Amino acid sequence: MLYAWLTFAGLAITTLASTANRCLYDIAWHELEMLCQKYKREELFGRILDLREQLEFGVGILQAVAISLTACFAYIWLMGDMSTAGVSTFNMACLFILVSFALVACSVWIPWAVAKIGAEKYLYFTWRWWWLVSVASWPLLIGGKFVGTVFQRASGTEDDEEDEEDAFEEEILSILSEAENDGVVEAERADMIEGVMDLDDFDITKVMTPRSRIDALDVSSSWEKMLKFAVDSGRTRIPVFEEKIDNVLGVLFVKDLLSESLRNENKRRPLRKLLREPILAPAATKLDEMLKTFLAGRMHMAVVTDEYGGLAGVVTIEDILEEIVGEIEDETDSAPPQPFKVININEAEIAAELPIDELNEKLGLTLPEEEEYATVGGLLMAQNNRIPRVGHEIEIDEIKFIILEANRRSIRRVRVVTPTE
Repeated sequence: MLYAWLTFAGLAITTLASTANRCLYDIAWHELEMLCQKYKREELFGRILDLREQLEFGVGILQAVAISLTACFAYIWLMGDMSTAGVSTFNMACLFILVSFALVACSVWIPWAVAKIGAEKYLYFTWRWWWLVSVASWPLLIGGKFVGTVFQRASGTEDDEEDEEDAFEEEILSILSEAENDGVVEAERADMIEGVMDLDDFDITKVMTPRSRIDALDVSSSWEKMLKFAVDSGRTRIPVFEEKIDNVLGVLFVKDLLSESLRNENKRRPLRKLLREPILAPAATKLDEMLKTFLAGRMHMAVVTDEYGGLAGVVTIEDILEEIVGEIEDETDSAPPQPFKVININEAEIAAELPIDELNEKLGLTLPEEEEYATVGGLLMAQNNRIPRVGHEIEIDEIKFIILEANRRSIRRVRVVTPTE
């Protein structure tokens, strides 16, 4: 009878530990913070966050030990009852099924249901027990860190804070992607959040206007030439150089040029006097650092310098903001790319959000249409099992798809190449 009670006790502990483990995995931390504020225990949220790693480790150990002991106790108890009637293959099979069913129910089904109903409430109201578990398992956590360090050194990898930051960003992106798929977050907002997170991953050379495409003025230009250049370029800020473009003197605001042009010729100030001091930014400057510089000052354009101090390009605050909110179009911008553009008789460029049935109709294709996806981008992601990189080729029914634009969450633009007849 003792082993029967020990078996039930083991099942209860398995259920509690497995539920805590599942809740730690599914928890919405902002919901837990709101719950702590509701009961006026804001400090508890900070303690749970600080002990999260130790708590996960302790709960995991308790769960593993409880499952093992429960299986042992159940075996001794039930085998003792069966020994009087003899142990047969059928009896052993029944024993295995019974114990497995009980463990699956207690370690998977019940925890999943509780976590789905309220993971935050479960952790809040049972916190004291898990704090004791984390304290008791602290010596084992030291052993776990020691083993982790040994494996890291053996594999030649180092514990890098940047790796932890990247892992945290990937976790946020996965949650964001799931929220978008569930319709909780709109695609545009998800793109903006991802854009903000990516700012520290790229330098300003990714968005700058390169040297070869800069609209710049020579400081010796006549007033007539300056005004014509300002009108033709459509720019509001123009870099001004002397003799060669590497020697940038400053930035001319077109509004200053226009206001000065209204004055009598003999009273106009020379162009040098109209220039604003340029912001010089090394090409290696990260986008987030450049944005902070723009916001802190009153200049919205910076001159990008290469490693030798020469001119690499120019970058504006609009260039960086477009990484967050997408393309910002004004009167001077060219029209956005067409959703469907014919290149030649066998090739076309299309937007990834183009419906499959529309592509089939335009090109006379018979691409499959499934419930899981309705667009060309969805079809390619389903075929590739992940988001392909730019330049990647995917072939479906002898039709070649070349990825032209894509980010970490979706495909943007594709080239379709049909077989030559």
